Amino acid sequence: MSIYIAFLDANNEVTQIVKSPDDGQDWVSIYAERHGCTCIETAKDGSIRNKYADVGDTYYADVDAFIEPSPFPSWTLNKSEKRWDPPVPMPDDELFYKWDEDRGNWQIYWDPLWGDGLPK
Repeated sequence: MSIYIAFLDANNEVTQIVKSPDDGQDWVSIYAERHGCTCIETAKDGSIRNKYADVGDTYYADVDAFIEPSPFPSWTLNKSEKRWDPPVPMPDDELFYKWDEDRGNWQIYWDPLWGDGLPK
């Protein structure tokens, strides 16, 4: 199985990901020492640390997870669920919504009853 290693900056943000040689050596430690940074293993299938690391993700050691950047400034990190939560839950109905940061709420962007377009 291929091993991928995420390189972290001082803020635990992922700056790059490399595929390491599959030769039994501890490449996490080798790369960390060689590059003077923290390195963490990640898996393409997301089987460890919540998800495969992407450049720009942050590694949260307290929950051992890579988590993407917040989609909006008003959202808060739910560490137990390892995701960002909006300040207002999205309505649970059959409509489609998008978050409107300026209004601080969900806005309908498409209703299946409108057919192929937005309401006129």
